[in-house]
Amino acid sequence: MRKIFILLAVLFLLLPLSGEIGYPTPKDDYVNDYADVLSQADADAIHKMFEDLEHQTGIEAVVITIDSMDNYDTEDSTIEEFSTHLFNRWGIGHKRDNNGVLILVAVKDRKCRIELGQGYGRRYDSVMKQVIDEKMIPHFKTDEYSRGIYEGSQAVVLKITKKVSWFSFYKWHLLLGVLIIVCIFAGFSMMKSGKTGWGWAFFAAAGVLLFFLIRMLARGKGSSGFGGGSSFGGGASGSW
Repeated sequence: MRKIFILLAVLFLLLPLSGEIGYPTPKDDYVNDYADVLSQADADAIHKMFEDLEHQTGIEAVVITIDSMDNYDTEDSTIEEFSTHLFNRWGIGHKRDNNGVLILVAVKDRKCRIELGQGYGRRYDSVMKQVIDEKMIPHFKTDEYSRGIYEGSQAVVLKITKKVSWFSFYKWHLLLGVLIIVCIFAGFSMMKSGKTGWGWAFFAAAGVLLFFLIRMLARGKGSSGFGGGSSFGGGASGSW
């Protein structure tokens, strides 16, 4: 009887190890392939695509694949609930703009979802549904998960962004740069003319402008985790 009790106690302790508690934890800012379905080439291509997307537009996007929602100890019963809660737990997207994008694929559940941050509202829901139905599901039905995820990611980027010229994107950066140079030259000029008070004032202004320029350049690099964004359930789902 004692041996049986000990055996039952050991099984009870090991039971929680059969599934992860809560939601998966992020391992990468852009690609988290827990189901191991992405080829290395596609994973690298998506990583570079999303890295460029964030650097150029400030939009944070991430792909997450899992085997099944049942592997995680949550109270979610649908892919929509799981996706929204996971999105908010990770804080995908910048908090100010709420412009995050989550592409979630649950392989064994045969379900997928594109979750959008609150900043998009509902205006892209039908567009994301089209991406899932046309770019992802056809490949998932033939077990070409890697190709479907890559093409879906590419389509999402094309749908939620628009190409802008180099000048249009960096115009505010350039303006700040010009103002910094003007302030520095004005500061030296004042110093030479003996107006040290004004000189230091211009140097201080240049320092403040430089601070904002650095923040603008750093914004969206995404190298140290997500930005605290949230979702209220916008996006689309699909199954196969």
